[in-house]
Amino acid sequence: MLKNLTDFFKESNQNGFGFFVVSVLFYLFVFFLIQFFQHKKRFYLFYCLYALVTGITLMKYVEGVFFSDFFHSPSGRSFVAWVHYPTQLFASMLFSFFVLDIMQLKNGHPKFVKWAYRAYLGVAPIYLTLWAVQLMNRRSYLIDYFHGFFFLPMSLIVFVGGFYLVLKQDRIIKWYILSGMSALFVSYLIITLYSFKDSRANDETLYIFYLGVLLESLLFALAIGLEQKMVYRDKAQVQKKYIDQLEENQVIKESINRTLSDELLQTKAEIEGLSSEAQRERTEKLTMKMENRFAQLRLDALRSQMNPHFIFNALNSIKSYLIENNQEKAIYYLGRFSKLIRGILESSRKDLVTIKEELAIIEMYTEIESDRFKNNIEYIAEIDDGVSTDTILIPSLILQPFVENSIWHGLTTKRGKRRLIIKVQESDKEDCLKVIVEDNGVGREASRLKNLQNPLKGQSLGLSIVQDRLDFFSKKYHEDFSYTIYDIKDEETGKALGTRVIVNLPKIMV
Repeated sequence: MLKNLTDFFKESNQNGFGFFVVSVLFYLFVFFLIQFFQHKKRFYLFYCLYALVTGITLMKYVEGVFFSDFFHSPSGRSFVAWVHYPTQLFASMLFSFFVLDIMQLKNGHPKFVKWAYRAYLGVAPIYLTLWAVQLMNRRSYLIDYFHGFFFLPMSLIVFVGGFYLVLKQDRIIKWYILSGMSALFVSYLIITLYSFKDSRANDETLYIFYLGVLLESLLFALAIGLEQKMVYRDKAQVQKKYIDQLEENQVIKESINRTLSDELLQTKAEIEGLSSEAQRERTEKLTMKMENRFAQLRLDALRSQMNPHFIFNALNSIKSYLIENNQEKAIYYLGRFSKLIRGILESSRKDLVTIKEELAIIEMYTEIESDRFKNNIEYIAEIDDGVSTDTILIPSLILQPFVENSIWHGLTTKRGKRRLIIKVQESDKEDCLKVIVEDNGVGREASRLKNLQNPLKGQSLGLSIVQDRLDFFSKKYHEDFSYTIYDIKDEETGKALGTRVIVNLPKIMV
């Protein structure tokens, strides 16, 4: 039986096995070419072209199908000799590029990947030039020497280096990739040994290469399928986290709305029950309480749902990283986004927070917004030495509307480097602080003209809320809580250089 199986493989070019292997390669070419156009991932393109080149190389050995008569004719033999070296070059390049890309070795080993790409792209012009020289002069053996003594050793270095780096990866698909590489390498090695023995690899030993190519193709196809499955799984997990976070925000919003409705009804009933002149003072106090509570709950409702534009842009940024298969970046920004939402919800439960807590939220917000501009927003925080950020309290989330205005109305339409500066300084007044929010944007006038063209992007509602809150704190603490907005202009030309907001706050210690 073993002898019959051996005889079967020795006649692989005549009994259909060779044709089967070539057919599999052409099928993989068509299938993964379609996958490339659907998903736009380079490893699909590399592998489908590799399958095509390998299939063309093997097709000339198969008897009775395709163009077998052509390959046995003088012109066919000339064509085979003509494409021999280019197929060797492109098969090696595409194989290496596929392994480097699907294993994402660029993330952990950028120097090796950069060297491999430069080596192949640098050698290719020389290789093709020497090949062209041989076509014009059949007695030239420069391409043979270059192929044997330079190109093959270089390809072997890339193969061994890639094999080692793939082995160090923690991804599951590495075992499929390593097995496929090993199968192909062993088949090449056996064919080479036969060539040394018989001067060349004949048709009776070619089945070894067929088996290696078939096994390598199936293992690589399984690796690609598993990689796509893992991408879909990770994407589903991230989307589930988004949904859970949005559902939590909706629950908070509904709870605040119910509380607001119940307390307003209760306060209204108490006010309506006060009719005598002696109870007028109590009526005024209850009215003030209702107004303060109403303002506080309205602010809580606003905090429970971030700016929809901001949420939309943040989720789109994370989505783009998933599409690009940059899972590490997507997870990082998802963590920062969740941490920001959590910080806002925690701060919304307090009237006052430390300067350190407020600046931490501002930094996370600015970092996420900066990602929309490809990290083109420079954030700077300058704090005077005499200011203790751990012990001085300020109204919670009081600076975020100013930062939001600086980004949306000042920096979004600015060309070039965008800069946002937060300065916390001692005020000229005793026991007071001065917080400055400054940007190098287009200025208020240019922003106002832009908003006239875009009615959906008008003045931020946050500033009116800020003013109401500052008035509330001024009455409560009998101190000056206020802000002023200035345009920064060039003294000579009068050109707008940005906007500066100065927030005056008393020192409230922990």
